[in-house]
Amino acid sequence: MRTETKGHTAIIFQENTDPKGKDFRTIFKAQYKNYNDKNIVLVLLELSYVGSKDIKEFRELAAFHKETAQKSFVFVTGPLSLKLLPEDLVTVPTLNEAFDAIEIEEIERDLGYL
Repeated sequence: MRTETKGHTAIIFQENTDPKGKDFRTIFKAQYKNYNDKNIVLVLLELSYVGSKDIKEFRELAAFHKETAQKSFVFVTGPLSLKLLPEDLVTVPTLNEAFDAIEIEEIERDLGYL
């Protein structure tokens, strides 16, 4: 797992050498306190395959982060069928789109929509 900070956003890259599934989620949860005051972008592009199950495992943590920290939690997955994902998870194909999604959510929070 590699991390970068860009302004008020933490970008976490799950590398192809990292464990998948629950093991990675456990590692991420242990380090979550380092990012809980930032928007979080979880980049899964380095994995050879990203399934909806890999993203759904973070559903509770993403909801918790949005509610308590009032910050965004965005997944970057590359091309993935959005039909397979719950609507409450923000999933985008590129890192640039992740920053766009965060900007939109920040505007919505400022206007009182979120």
